[in-house]
This record gives sequence, C-alpha cells and structure tokens, in this order.
Amino acid sequence: MRRIGAIGAAAVCCLLVFVLCTPAAAQSFGSVSGTVSSSSGEALPGVMVTASGDTLPRSRTSTTNARGAYNLVQLPPGAYEISYSLDGMATAKRSLTVLLQVDSQVDVALSAEAVSEEVTVIASAALIDTTSTEIKVSLDNETIDRLPVGQEYRDVIKLIPGVQYSEDSVRGPSAGGSGQDNVYQFDGVNVGLPLFGVLSADPSSHDIDQVTIVKGGAKAVDFNRSGGFSINTISKSGTNAFHGLVSYQIQNDDTTGDLDNGSDSTFENDQDWATFALGGPLVRDTVSFYTSYYRPTLSRDNRANLYGDVPDFDSERDEFYGKLTITPADNLLFNLSYRDSDRETVGSGVGGDATAGTATSGSTSTLGIAIGEVSWVINDRSFASFRFQDFDNETSAGPDNRFGLQIADDGSVGLNVGALDTQGLFSVPTLRAGEDAYNAFVQPLIDRYGFVRNGVREGGGLVGGASTINDQNFFREGYEGGYDYQLETGNVVHDLHFGYQFASEEEELSRLSNGWGVITVPGGRTTFNGQAVFFEGRFEQQGLLSSSGQGAINSEFETQNIELNDNFSIGNWSFNIGLMVSNDTLFGEGLRANSSNVSGFELAPGNKYEMYEIDWSDTLSPRLGAVWNYGGSNTVYGSYAKYFPAAGSLPRAASWARNLRRSIRGYFDAAGNLIGTDPVGSSSGKFFQPDMTPRSVEEYIIGSSQQLNSEWTMKAHVRYRYGHNYWEDTNNNARSRFNPPAGIPTTDYIPELGDYRAEVGGSSYVIAELDGAYTKYWEAGLEADWRKGGTAIKGSYVWSHYYGNFDQDNTTTSNDAATFIGSSFIADGAGRQLWDFRTGDLRGDRRHQLKVYGSHQLPWNASAGFYAIFQSGQPWEAWDVEVYRSLTGSSSDTSRFAEPAGSRTTSDHYQLDLNYTHNFVFVDKYTVQLRVDAFNLFDNQTGYNIQNKVNSANFGNPRSFYNPRRVQLAAKFLF
Repeated sequence: MRRIGAIGAAAVCCLLVFVLCTPAAAQSFGSVSGTVSSSSGEALPGVMVTASGDTLPRSRTSTTNARGAYNLVQLPPGAYEISYSLDGMATAKRSLTVLLQVDSQVDVALSAEAVSEEVTVIASAALIDTTSTEIKVSLDNETIDRLPVGQEYRDVIKLIPGVQYSEDSVRGPSAGGSGQDNVYQFDGVNVGLPLFGVLSADPSSHDIDQVTIVKGGAKAVDFNRSGGFSINTISKSGTNAFHGLVSYQIQNDDTTGDLDNGSDSTFENDQDWATFALGGPLVRDTVSFYTSYYRPTLSRDNRANLYGDVPDFDSERDEFYGKLTITPADNLLFNLSYRDSDRETVGSGVGGDATAGTATSGSTSTLGIAIGEVSWVINDRSFASFRFQDFDNETSAGPDNRFGLQIADDGSVGLNVGALDTQGLFSVPTLRAGEDAYNAFVQPLIDRYGFVRNGVREGGGLVGGASTINDQNFFREGYEGGYDYQLETGNVVHDLHFGYQFASEEEELSRLSNGWGVITVPGGRTTFNGQAVFFEGRFEQQGLLSSSGQGAINSEFETQNIELNDNFSIGNWSFNIGLMVSNDTLFGEGLRANSSNVSGFELAPGNKYEMYEIDWSDTLSPRLGAVWNYGGSNTVYGSYAKYFPAAGSLPRAASWARNLRRSIRGYFDAAGNLIGTDPVGSSSGKFFQPDMTPRSVEEYIIGSSQQLNSEWTMKAHVRYRYGHNYWEDTNNNARSRFNPPAGIPTTDYIPELGDYRAEVGGSSYVIAELDGAYTKYWEAGLEADWRKGGTAIKGSYVWSHYYGNFDQDNTTTSNDAATFIGSSFIADGAGRQLWDFRTGDLRGDRRHQLKVYGSHQLPWNASAGFYAIFQSGQPWEAWDVEVYRSLTGSSSDTSRFAEPAGSRTTSDHYQLDLNYTHNFVFVDKYTVQLRVDAFNLFDNQTGYNIQNKVNSANFGNPRSFYNPRRVQLAAKFLF
C-alpha cells in the first residue's frame, strides 16, 4: 500500500483484536432463511440446518426455533448445499446459489426416515424477497460471463433495468439522480472518486464474482445515501481446491467498424487484455487465497497534421489483486485484500491539425485499495462484522515533452526568445493587415515556427510542449461497525440492525506550468507599467521558484453515519422501520478561526480550517416500508425513504487556498526580459450562507412482485423522487441583480459579505442554497424473468420523466467529466440563474427504455448470450448569450439557455450485442474456452452531446457518437 494513515493503522489494530470491537453491517454477504415443517405441515423445532459451500471453508450451522424457523447469516456469496437433519426424520438437502445482499428463502418439509430416503433438490435462485421493498437486481458471475459485457467495472452497469445505457468514460449514467449521485462499491467499500462521485478509472471486472444493484427502497442498512443507484460487487475468493485461468482477448482495426460521423477519421484502436488468476488453499479449511494479474493495452496510430507526423497513442496498465480468506473457527471469517493498479498513457493527442507533435500529452495513475473485513456469527440470533478501507488514487497528467525549466516572477529568470519551442506551448502569431511594425517583428517567428502549407510558412499553429502539469491525488480512509440481533416478542420476530461508519476523503492538487505555460506574442501592441510588451506567458503560481510560489491545495471531507433498522413480520405482512443520520464536515485551507473578527476568520496560508458542518439533526433519513405477501412469493409493497447524498466538491471549490494558487500573466520585452506579472482573474475562496438545509432526495415507491410459475417471475413498480435544497456558488447579490421572478427574496445571501472580504479577501460569490432549486423523477417499470433448463432471459421496460431546474449533468460544455458538485456554471452571473429557462427536461431524461438480455446453454458445450437496448434520445437546448445582452457584456454562450431546458432531443438509440462461448473440456478438469463478443451489431452510431452554442460553428451537430461495431476475440485456459 502506498499510503496508510492513522485511520488505516488504527483499523488494522481493530481488525486484529476484533473480538473486543463493535460489529458492523453485512455488505459483502448473503443469507438463507426459511422454515422446516413435517409432511403434515407442523413446525419442526430443533432441526439442524448446515450450510456448506466452496467459498465457506468451514460449514455454518443453525437450529430451527419453536416456529421451525432458521436463519443462516453472513454467508459469502457462492454455490451452497444446505442440509436439514432431525432424529427420526429423513435428511433433506437443497443446492442453491447465495447471492450478494440477498436473503434466499428456502422452506423444507421433512418426511419420516422409515418411509423416505435422502434427496438433494436444486433450489432456484432467489428472484423475489418477500420481506423487502428494495428495487434490487443481483447477478452472479456465471450469468455475467455468458453475456456480452466488457472488461471494466463500469461495463456491468448496462445490465441494470431502468438505468440509461451510456458510453461516457468518466461520468456515471442517470437513474433518478445525476451521474455523480451514484455510489460504487467493491467488496462493500466505496471505490468512487472522493469529492466528485464518479467511478474512478479502475478497477476492472475480471475479479467480480457477483453484483447487486439497489435502485430504490433502501433500508437503513449498508449506509446507503445514494441520490441515484448503489452498486456493490463481491470479489472472487479461494476455495479448498485450486482453480485458475489464463486469458487473452483482442480487438483491432480489422474487427472494428469505421466511425460514421461525417469525417474521414477511423476508429483505429488496437486493444488487448491479458489476465491471469489463481486461487486455492494455503491451509485446508482455514486459509485460502485468490490472486490475479490484469494487463490491458491500447494503441492508436495518430494521423499526421500540418506539422508532420504525430506520435502514436499508447496506454498500458498493470493491475495486481490479492485476497486472503481466513476461517479460524466455524463462526469467524476474515477477508483481507489489496488491489494495486498502475496506468501510463502517452501521445494522448495534440488537440488540432496545426499543433506540432512535440505538444502531445500523457498521464500516469496509481490506484491502491486495501480492505479488511471480519464476520462473526455470535449465535443463532446475532452476528457482527467489521470493515476498514484505505483508498489511494494518485494521478499526474501533463506534457510528454517536459522542459524542466524553473521559472520565477522576480526577474531572475527570463524568456529565451531564441528557442521559444523549449519555453512552453508557443502560439505562433499571424500577420495583421496594416500593422507593419508588428508584422516585421513576428515574421521571423513565423518563418521559424510556422507550418508549411502550399509551400508557404504560416502562423496560427502551436509548437513546443503542452502547457500544464496537473498532479491530483485522492485518498479515502474509513471504517464501519454494527451489530445485528434477532429479537422475538410473542409471535413477532424483529431483525434489528445497528451500524456506525466513519470516512475521511482528501484531495491534493498541484497545478504547475511546463516552462512559462502558454506563450503568446503581443508584438509591442500592448503595454505593462508603461513598457511595450512583446511576449506574454500565462503560467501557474504553484510552479514559481520564488517565495510567492505555493504548495498543493489540500481539501478534506469527513463523514459519520449512524443507522438503526428493524425489519419484522406480523402474519403475512412484513414491515421495515429504519433511521439513518449523518454528520458531515468540510475542511478547506488558508484560513484560521478568529472569533474577534467579523468574518470569524483570519488569513493563515497552509492552515486547515473548518468550512462548514452539517449537523446530525439536519440529516434525519427515515426508511419505511411494508410488504404484503398474499400467497407464495407474490407481494405488494410500498416504501418511503429520504437520502442525503454525501458527494460534494466544495472543500476545494470554496477553499481559500485558491486565492494563492492561481494563473499569472508574465510580460516580457523583445529580448525576453521580465517586465512584470499580473494575476489572472479566477475563482477564489467563498463564504457559506449560514443555516443552510443540506441537499436531499425523497423517494416514494409502490410495487408488486409475482412468481407466476416455476419459469416466470414478474415485477412492477412506480417510483417518484424529489430532490431539493441544492447548494451552488452564485453572486451574493444574484437575487436582486439578475431580474428574479416574483417570490424570490431580493436580499443578499450574506449581507455582511463586504465586511468579511475587507478582513480576509475572497470572492464576491458565495455558497448558497438556491431558492426553489429542484429535480423530480417519475418512473414506471416492468421486469420479467424467464428461466427454463439452460436458458435465462431478463427483460425490462421503464417509462420515466426526469425534470426540474437544477441539472448537475448539464453544467458545462464537456459534461463527461468529474465536474464540481456545488460550484459550476449554474447560477454564475447573468443568464445562468434558475429562472433563466432552466426549468424543463434534464439531460439524463430517457423517456422510454427497453432492455432484454439473456443466455442459452447449447448442447455442444457452448453458450450464446445477447444484450439488446432501446432508449429515447438525450434532451438538449440552445445556448445564446444574446438573449441576455441587456444584463451582461460577456460574449460567452456557455450555459446561457435560450429556450426551456431540454426543448430538443437527439435521435433514439438502439443496439444489439452478442456473445458466443465454446468450451473444450479435457480430463474433466481442464477447459479451453474460445469466446467471441460483438458489440453494436447493427453499427448504429447515434449522435449525442450536441454542440448547442448558437454563436459557434456546427450548431445542432453531435459532438459524440456511440461506438461503432466492434468484435472482441478471446481464448482462455481454465483449470
């Protein structure tokens, strides 16, 4: 592990002395429960129920109570055999798959031993939980492996019913919330990007054994605060037998279609994926291991441009994973795992036809995730677990061509005008009509650095190296604990849960310049302090050699969560009553508390300070549900839940450290001597409006599930979500300055802001709870599962409407990014307020969505799988600053709506993906597997992400397209 802080060290100690610790939530397990009766229907107490499985090294035992009920808890997901034995009765056995976060209900009737023999029955996988209101989908590895699914964690998301199909590479899909409202877990711990809520680039999917997705109806269990969906995956584990695989998969130009986007470009990607995995026992029945290595590579031949050849693109990644499962006793289980991933990318592109090949960019990233977990089954009525996590994601992006030039703003370092292509990213000037002196100065620069077209040197290009070095590191440390107890009061059984969670998220940001950054040529047409300026450099303050240079910006978010939940049944009714409360604290850098000042602060560069605290009393999150089981597995249910999403970027977006880490302009004379510097206007520290109510999402669900017969299962539901109390940075006087409608207060958010700024500076913008900000989401969904023999098909149709006036998915031009949550273009000045055409359909709205996927086991030891999707297009609207010309002198169309949000929609999208897998088995334990996956079979490259700026070229044209048809070929050796 690259970095384990005090929290991680403390958690390790707690793990080692777990018997003295407080227990926790069961996020990485499943369970089996039910009743045992005689053939005449009488309850049988005292039946010994034993679970044995590959992923559970030692058997787990429970005994039926007076009502004949049993409960096998904390079972690692996998294949199990459950046996039921009682003196004088024939032993019965059931084989089934225990799914992640699912209670499989198995009822058994025992016959007299004299008239029966032992029989093993294959129990069907649990598709309906008759005691839960959660909208949930669980998939095991066998199901996923037979479907056309990619290699990354995010590729599994497309299987979720009612969640839009998306090919965004950073931002998550919408599911009743924004793409940054989802929660992503691996082995029960959060692997989302701290402070931003998107899925980090890694990990991959090859280690995934099972997946469970909760879209709604959550209980006060597993600390679910998601404003979208919550997805949890469980990794593979070692068993008492050795198993392994070696796999190689390819996709190249010959198996990939051309881009159909109106250009002559081709989708020239050569990709391959190499995987090795091995698992087995270290100490039989006590210690097992699982380890894997994963290496995906991607290369692309970049085409030449006006400057000649451009270096090719290459991306390589090495990912190692290791997991130990330790079972020192039947009722005690430890899981310890660590993932290490290193990625390097070069030649990411030069950004245009007139940019020299020396200006390509690259990146490196490392990801380390350490997880420790303990499960302790205390007795038949109680169990506990404990978990800790250390997450470390360090990234660096910048020029492939780095100059190593140290700059200063004190005049000690000048600009080498004789080698401008070694000083930064040099923008080659162009001639200007009628300006002879200027033209005489720049012509030698054009002759030296310009590109050749039609035999003539021209300006307007870029040479040198890319301008910015961005080092951005993310950390998360946390632990959680809880306790579950089954309490019987008369004929009512209460399943009680108590949980506590603490997590700390941090970001370190250093933004430096490559040399003098971006270098332009005013050519003597401008002045600074009375002197003519011939060259200008724009660089980052953090890279300065002099004392005014500043270190990294450190931002931090701490959260505590407490959950209490009671799930109980009365007759054929089941009820859930739960409550979750949270305490969130935001920390910035650059101030220190000072109660004698009006603002409450004083300047203190480098000092950590508390920005804002969200109290426990502000985050009461009830989780209420009721289920009526009116026969068999048939249910009708309803629920209410409230969520307070945890993701937020304000610890950096509002930090005072931004005042001292800004861009600077340096002005030079004709010889390259520094004349002086001038800070570039940029975002700076912001105060918070006092007594704000935190953002929340309220959810109402009614639904029904039916087991029509042994083959068909049907589910239907209606869901409504209402999001409100959104926070955003905005002008302090926005409510009086930008023509608000009637009903909006006209007072400043912070009336004393002027006094605050007189003491410590900062922005004229504040973090405020925007008046009337809301989102609404209606969803009507129908799901069907059909299983027979070796065939399984799942289909879903969802009608939904996502609308409102606050669209976190539509805050900037390029939305496929980890954008600031709480500090975006929304409410930034004239034409961007909520009353400026913001009300309408949101970017994530997909009115109709149909998904069908499944697989069939063929008689010649092969399988075929498919995935089909149809969904409505993406809403968009025109942006035009001219609509607001009376309020602003800006020339930017960005985020200035000229018509109601979502007034237009892109074309609907549909596609079909196929899989064929053939297994060649040798000596009953060795398998060679050949696999073909075809994606977007009909090559339907629907356009989306529309260029919607009225005053820019290509208005109304798509900027992004769904990927073309592509085929991946794989060979695996399994043993």
